[in-house]
Amino acid sequence: MQEKTAIIQSRAVERRDIQIVLTASVGLFLSTLDTGIINVALPSLERKFDVGISEMAWSITLYLLLLSATIVIFGRISDRIGRLKVYFSGLVLFAVASLLCGFASSAVGLILFRGIQGIGAAMLQATAAAIITTQIPRNRQGAALGTLGMMLGLGPVLGPSVGGLLLSFVGWRWIFWVNIPICVMGLIGTQRLMRIGEEPRNTASLNLVGSFLLGASVFGIIYGLSETGSHGVMRIFPYCLAVVAFIIYFVREARTSQPIVKLLLFRNGIFSASILSVNVLGFATAIAFIVPPYFLEQILHLPPWKVGLVNLATPLGLVVLSRASGRLIGTWGARRLMAIGLGLMFVALATLCAMQLHWMILSIVALLLLYGFGAGVFVPANLSAIMRAVGNESQGTIGAVQRMVQNIGIALGTSVAALLIRSGSKFGTAGYMSAFRGGLDGCRWGGADLFTCIGIRELDARQGALIISFLCFSSFYEHPNHVQFQANTTFAAI
Repeated sequence: MQEKTAIIQSRAVERRDIQIVLTASVGLFLSTLDTGIINVALPSLERKFDVGISEMAWSITLYLLLLSATIVIFGRISDRIGRLKVYFSGLVLFAVASLLCGFASSAVGLILFRGIQGIGAAMLQATAAAIITTQIPRNRQGAALGTLGMMLGLGPVLGPSVGGLLLSFVGWRWIFWVNIPICVMGLIGTQRLMRIGEEPRNTASLNLVGSFLLGASVFGIIYGLSETGSHGVMRIFPYCLAVVAFIIYFVREARTSQPIVKLLLFRNGIFSASILSVNVLGFATAIAFIVPPYFLEQILHLPPWKVGLVNLATPLGLVVLSRASGRLIGTWGARRLMAIGLGLMFVALATLCAMQLHWMILSIVALLLLYGFGAGVFVPANLSAIMRAVGNESQGTIGAVQRMVQNIGIALGTSVAALLIRSGSKFGTAGYMSAFRGGLDGCRWGGADLFTCIGIRELDARQGALIISFLCFSSFYEHPNHVQFQANTTFAAI
């Protein structure tokens, strides 16, 4: 009888965990799905509203600007009033904004409604991971975070496909309205969770001034990166705003008794490396999503549908290994998994740096898939390491910081990729090839430095030696005169 009761209780706990994970995953899935859909729809929206690409691109830029600038504010608020309440409000706002986007009669209206959608997305991204880490005990969080990472990878996989089908059969309005039933499912799940019990709360002040300064700094960085075509004062003003706002923020946070993120946390090497690696992951992933597809379309002249299939390799790899990585966190440790994930991504990028015109397409697919495998191993472990750095009362804030830092990396990577491709286009095929290798090379060395900082010690001697050897070999292949310097730099980091 007792055994039967234990089995029933175990199944009840498992069902509750599944409900929590699926509910929390809806928010991240929506934000990534919507980004993939809108990217495919831009040409159709240009024709519909009779505007140029620079005007229509603001539907993406404003979304990202408001998401990144407000996410920490909502993370802080969620720690005060409850993550589920903020998450519920985010789903409602996202659904309403999606409805308004579908009814938009002008480009300006669509852009403004996309901005509201970005605020809703900030509320969702700020609280998704925190809902899992505050509702599920630590010993069961690994698998849950792995599933969250898997859902994060599904958005880019399904976005372009769903967008293409909706545009072809039911029209552009449905690329926004498709979000509404998903939001409704999330709202039902959130309501059920809100009935279960109270969440841990933080009685600290909201620190709105600090949140505003940090938001202004992030806004300046991302706006500056998006306006690469500007000149004169307007070109440097956003960066000046970002620097001034961040300096004031830093000085103020060092003196306040209730900072947004305790600056002492950054003395913890693992936490600092984990936060920095999220930024590098965003940067490298943006490069990996832009550079190889552009190479395939512009240099190898592949049709768009084939390029789209090749581009699915990275998110597919992330989806395949995310859950397995999450399950291994408890036994292998987050630091070791981060090191392995970074190592796999580094190997993929280092090999892609040697990209040649005669390469088979399957070779590029295999390398992008390997990069996705590395991201799948890395993301759940990284998220776990960051979220465990603070108590339950600050999970919303730290989760928001993690997403904000990754969004900055994505914006930076996108800007660098666009700059390299634009500069390389002036010199024909040779210029394109040089630009592609330059972008991938920057990602490779950023990943290599983080790999050595986070945990090459976590691997055995043969594994570490193998990756170091590959690092030196790839450097010699491209830059034989600099191999000694780069090898010395790598070993110094160890």
